[in-house]
Amino acid sequence: MVKDDNIIALLERITGATRHKEIDEQKRLDATIARITGSSQTVADSYRTTPQPGHGPGRYTPQAKATNKDTVALFVPQSAFDGTWQGFQQARDKAISWLRSHRYQVEGGQKLCWGPAFALDPEPISYRDTGGVSWYNAAIEDEPTYQLARIHARA
Repeated sequence: MVKDDNIIALLERITGATRHKEIDEQKRLDATIARITGSSQTVADSYRTTPQPGHGPGRYTPQAKATNKDTVALFVPQSAFDGTWQGFQQARDKAISWLRSHRYQVEGGQKLCWGPAFALDPEPISYRDTGGVSWYNAAIEDEPTYQLARIHARA
C-alpha cells in the first residue's frame, strides 16, 4: 500500500505540470466558446449599417417637440446616418415616416391639432446634447444647409 502511494505521488509530480496546462487550456477554450455562443446578438447584428427609428436594440427615437399649432421640431441623431447628404436624406425620410405613425411621441403634443399633415420647424438646424451626440433638424432640405448644420453641430 505504501508503495502504491509513493508511485501515485511520483506520477503526480511527473505529469502534474502538463495536466495543469491542459486544464488551463481547456478552461480558456470553454470560456471562449461560452462568450461566442452566450451573446444575445449575432455577429451580423453588430454590423448593422445605421440604426433605424423605433424602439429596441439597433433603434433610436427621433427627438420631436411641438413648437406651435401643427409645427414640430424633429431631429435625427448623427449616428442614424453615415455623414453623407444622401445618408442624411434617407434617415430624415425614415424619421418623418416614423413621426407620422408615432405622433404620440411628440413632446408637448397637446399644442398640435393633429390634422392630416404637420410642418417641420426649421430652427435650430442642429444641436449637440449633453451626451455629445449631434442632432440634425429633419427640416433640412438641401445639401448646403446640411453642411452648415454639420458646422453648427461641431461648435
